[in-house]
Amino acid sequence: MIELNNLILVGGGSRNLGKTEFVSQLIAHTKEKYDIIALKIKTIYEGDNFFHGKDLKPLKSDYEITEYTKSNDSEDTSRMLQAGAKKVFKIKAKNNYLGIAFSEFLSRTNTENKLIICESNSLRDYVIPQYFFIILGTENAEIKPSAQRLLKYANKIVYSDGKNFDINIKKLNFTL
Repeated sequence: MIELNNLILVGGGSRNLGKTEFVSQLIAHTKEKYDIIALKIKTIYEGDNFFHGKDLKPLKSDYEITEYTKSNDSEDTSRMLQAGAKKVFKIKAKNNYLGIAFSEFLSRTNTENKLIICESNSLRDYVIPQYFFIILGTENAEIKPSAQRLLKYANKIVYSDGKNFDINIKKLNFTL
């Protein structure tokens, strides 16, 4: 396991909790102080289709790393660019290949003196970030297994109704 002091990790208990909105607000809040690399990770586990919704672009290999440059569509990655990230990537990986995919991402991306803000639960199995948020619903929603298992590592559990959070993002400060 590697320690990454320039990584802020945001996970969630389920879908539609506002994880991308939270990440976008973090980016907007920190972009004046740091260059931001945003990363969205979609880890594919056997039998967890409920938590990922309908996948219109199935994996053709064990993992994919894609850089996104379009900020004019409704994709989560576009929202991260619109919020002010300098670069935005998506890693889509089978759970057994996430560590390999993330290592490749680090080796081919200049992350020196940049803050990485990443949306993922599963990456916490491979890294110790500077800060790890887990977003849970304000109602008793089902929590996906990857989030349940990692709750004990969260620096902060954030409750959300999908748009609003029980934390003031503008009061958060991170260092490099």
